[in-house]
Amino acid sequence: MSDLFLDQTCTESYQFISAGTAHTFSFNFQPDKVTFYNLTQWKATAAGLPISVWFRDQTTAAHAFQERVIDSSAGASFNFSDTATNGFTVADTDAGVPSFRALISGVTQADPCVITTSTANDFQNDQIVRITDLGDVGVTNRGMEELNNNRYRIVVINTTSFSLKDVITDDPIDSTAFTAWVSGGRCDIETRVISLNNPQVSPYAVTPYIPNPFVYDPATYSLLVGTSVMGADSDVFMIEVLKYGNVTDLGDLLV
Repeated sequence: MSDLFLDQTCTESYQFISAGTAHTFSFNFQPDKVTFYNLTQWKATAAGLPISVWFRDQTTAAHAFQERVIDSSAGASFNFSDTATNGFTVADTDAGVPSFRALISGVTQADPCVITTSTANDFQNDQIVRITDLGDVGVTNRGMEELNNNRYRIVVINTTSFSLKDVITDDPIDSTAFTAWVSGGRCDIETRVISLNNPQVSPYAVTPYIPNPFVYDPATYSLLVGTSVMGADSDVFMIEVLKYGNVTDLGDLLV
């Protein structure tokens, strides 16, 4: 939203009942200020925290402050303090296109054959990959030529490893007798279709198979809000979220 309305002020508000535990809140734009009003503690006795305020990149401490009740009489006097711990943590995720290609850093001679990539990837179970750049590439024989230029269904093991299955029979690929991997190689998602709902639960249940459309992964603007802000179970809250239209840094005002 803020990307579409450059230099325009954006606001939104929420109300909720706290569970007394940390919670991640996501917003429709990147906020500059978020204020939590704990209505239950609005007239609390000493140690109540009726107001918690977070600023984006405005302080060198915790970017957040809380108004604390300091008088034993209900809501009689307050002070503000840094939310140094258990307060706010930025939990934004970047936008972009998930990876559809990875360089190979290892291939096992095993049943099933397991491929390890040099960096973390966004591959998902049952996606179809094509393995290339293995075998005899001229000066160097990189090994595992039996895999080269073939298509396989994958089973994700972790963020850098997956095993291979036959795309037709769904049988695991036994590479025990294949030539040993030496170096190099690349794997590409064949359709470059990478999204949270791809592939379909039963990829070949429909004939012909129609993959889900390509999806651009949008940015999310979120705050992880800790227990010092969230208060006790059943506390009632209102939240104000503000995106400034423009902020001008006036620097040090000299007399």
